[in-house]
This record gives sequence, C-alpha cells and structure tokens, in this order.
Amino acid sequence: MALLTLEGTACRLEYLNEGGANFVFRILPQSAEELPTRLRKKLLRLRKEFVNNPDVLLAGEETWQAIFPAENLIQHDLIALPPTIEVINDLLHDVKNRPTHRTNDFWEGGTHGVLVTDMSPGLDGRLVELKPKWLAQSPNAPAGATRCRTCALRAQREVEKGIVTATDRQRSCPLDLVSEDVASRKLAADRLTDDERVQEYLVTAALPLLRTMQRYQQTWDPNGVLAPDVGPDAHGLSKAMTLRDCTLFVLVRSHGEVEARLGDLDMKGLDKLERWRVIEQGLGDGGWYMDIVTLYQ
Repeated sequence: MALLTLEGTACRLEYLNEGGANFVFRILPQSAEELPTRLRKKLLRLRKEFVNNPDVLLAGEETWQAIFPAENLIQHDLIALPPTIEVINDLLHDVKNRPTHRTNDFWEGGTHGVLVTDMSPGLDGRLVELKPKWLAQSPNAPAGATRCRTCALRAQREVEKGIVTATDRQRSCPLDLVSEDVASRKLAADRLTDDERVQEYLVTAALPLLRTMQRYQQTWDPNGVLAPDVGPDAHGLSKAMTLRDCTLFVLVRSHGEVEARLGDLDMKGLDKLERWRVIEQGLGDGGWYMDIVTLYQ
C-alpha cells in the first residue's frame, strides 16, 4: 500500500496491474470515511514515462467520445498529484505479483495522473476482457484470402515462433463477431468466453458497438500500412491501429446487468509504422493469408 493525498483526502493506493506504458492502482480510503465523489469507483492510472504536458495523458479522448456512446467508454479524468514518486516506487518495489518482464519498470514521476472507470467485478460479478482486434480484413490482404489479418498473424506466430497468446488461445475469428450470420457470431462468442451472459451480449447487444469499430477501422485506414506514402492518412492510420488493439471490458454485475466499455485507447504512435509494415509484408510473402489449413478444427 502507498499513502498519499488526493482531492484533499488521505488515500491508500493498491497495485492492480500494468502494461508497457501505464501503471494502474486501486484507490482506497485510509480511514472509515468514504472517498470523495470524484474518486469513487475510479482507478488511478500513471504513465510510466515522465510526461511534461498533462494534456498528453488525455490525447485522443475527443476522437473516441465523438464516435462511441459515453456508456461504452472507460472514462478518463485528469487529476493533479502531490510529489509522490518515492512513495509510488517503494510500493512497486514491494509488489510480489508484477509481470516478470516488468519488474524493472518504475514510475518516472509527473504532476498529473488519470482517473479511469473502475470495472472491478466485486464479490459476485464477473469481468471478461476481450480484444476484438481487426474487425475488417487488412486492405493489404491478397484477393481471395482465406484468413483474416488477425488469424493470419496468429497462424504465423504459432508456426514460426511457437508463440500462442491469451487472445490466440480463444481461437475466435474477429470477422465472425460482426458477421450477418447469427450462428457465426455465436461461435465466436462461445470461443471468447464461457459466461452465457457475456456470450448473449456479444451476439446481440454488442453488434452496434463492434460494427462502429469495424466501420472506423476501414474509414481511417483505407489503403493499409503498405501504401507507398501514408501521407495524409497518417493520423487516420494511427486511430485505426489503436482501435485494432484496444480492449473491450464486459462486466456482468451480481444482478445480471451487463456493462461494456472500451479501454486501452491510448493513440498508437506512427513510430511503429515500420514494424507494422514488416509484419504485413511477412504475412503476405509467407502466404499466411492464403493457407487453406485452419487453426479452428
């Protein structure tokens, strides 16, 4: 636990998780008093690297708010921080369950953090985290491709590198999630989760959200990463690639209500463009789009 003051209230921070770019902490009251309204049902997200401009922490928010309903987005709220770098890093040093490849990551400090919607399931709820991935075929896929972009990369990784990620193990094709065919959507949902309420949500109520994601992936990236000159499409490509790697958090509350929000929408930088091109070129040259052998028997 780390002790610090937020919104004039003494709080405790508890490590929750982390990715390559951020730490996420649960906010708890230090005493029996309730947290201020602004802090309730919120997590604190801290960018690992030092950010001189706090507005960078909310970059891209207007983009997502313009196309998705508020109830389908993890909400973000900038909050000023006291000088706490040593407190945070002492906490991180003591955490026992950090990913082994992240244990040398520490907070570089900063004046602000971000409050984000807490999707914790509580004692009787359940949280399912999904990555919808590429909901439309890559613009650079060859004509007559028998695999979508996600399935092509999945096959390449498994065969060439022996790597099978958590998403890979679900064996679900993203194109099935937005299919006109109900049976295909049900198959995809069944492979993504064994929770019947989440399955039902994905097959029916999630369709408008998923198809909005699909539409903007296509609109923002009409030519693909192998286009000779990304040029004017550069910002669109960044947004499209962000949507292709975001997370859908589906929370089933104890009384059965389903709440679904998109998160991990930090805008992808175009410094990754060359890496994206290498991956796409390898999928095409290696025949991974065209291989008729399926991984989903």
